[in-house]
Amino acid sequence: AGEVRFVISPMRRTIETMLPTLTAMNRNSNENPHVKTVINGFYFESEGCHTREKVEPGMNAEQIAECLSPAGVQDASYVGFQNGPENGWYAYGTGPETRHESEQRAARFYVWMMEYLDEQLMEAERSEVEDIFDAGVTLPGEENDKCHNRFEPRARRRRTAIFCGHGDFMSLVLKRIISGFGHAIEREGESHRSAFVHFNTGITELEYFGKGRFLLMSSNQVPHLHGPSGECCITGGSLKDGWSYLMPSDKILLDSEVAFAFSDDVQPHIAEQAEALRSLYLTKSGSSLLQDELDTTHHKSNALTVVVKRGLQVVGCASLDERTGRLSDVVVRPSARRSQVGRSLIDAVKNHAIQS
Repeated sequence: AGEVRFVISPMRRTIETMLPTLTAMNRNSNENPHVKTVINGFYFESEGCHTREKVEPGMNAEQIAECLSPAGVQDASYVGFQNGPENGWYAYGTGPETRHESEQRAARFYVWMMEYLDEQLMEAERSEVEDIFDAGVTLPGEENDKCHNRFEPRARRRRTAIFCGHGDFMSLVLKRIISGFGHAIEREGESHRSAFVHFNTGITELEYFGKGRFLLMSSNQVPHLHGPSGECCITGGSLKDGWSYLMPSDKILLDSEVAFAFSDDVQPHIAEQAEALRSLYLTKSGSSLLQDELDTTHHKSNALTVVVKRGLQVVGCASLDERTGRLSDVVVRPSARRSQVGRSLIDAVKNHAIQS
């Protein structure tokens, strides 16, 4: 690599995890002159710092510096300490962090991370920087580079940012990276219906292209935990380790909501699902009859899309012509047909007609 930047959680276990790597990097400082360390106070594990519900302040910058000193780290920077780096990273806490508070903190860290990376790309635009470049272009002399072998030298060294954090909080950050803020939180205080799992010391690799554009290259890789004789030292990352608790309960997912919107106003992710439902489960004759009627009467502007949602998931939809009161293209997912989704559509349309 070229310049290497470490962004580390303020929790003791992550700092101790990185100490051997930081020690080796600083020991070879002549070969690796550009090693920078950032301790980010937003980057701790979900639920904060507490012992049996009693809040603990966590380490402050001075205490963390003492932990880093044996590794030769003398110039670490400290950001995100909400009560200042002179106080512990959780000194502001009044109790265990709630899920909603963890989600808010993940949003702050995600924005900070993008700014941190964008600043480095802007640096490359302002002046000549050798270790930031378009790695998708092969230059003469790079034909034999083995991109998937992390231990072989490259013709050109690239700047690398290494983030050392925690499994659950990393899942909250990764879903924002993947969705780009699109529906990262489904319901306040509830877990999202998808998440990312990490083994202990699992590695996820991302390429950053600036302006919030990430390419996920690999996820939860642990090549360092497979020994030459075939033994495996992987720990954590299984359902028995508690990861299943990241999923919302069935009770939450069974709550249905009916929404009305003109075709042009339907949110893209709703329109995409509704179109998929029609394509999969609606007969072509029913769909074409509705389209023919709309085309001949020139009343497309009167067409309403009616959907039944469970959270962000569309389980039923229909089209309503407000001029004629005709309901067409009624389609319900087969697995939801015994749960009154169709009835919910009909009742909602009746109530809409009465109120209109």
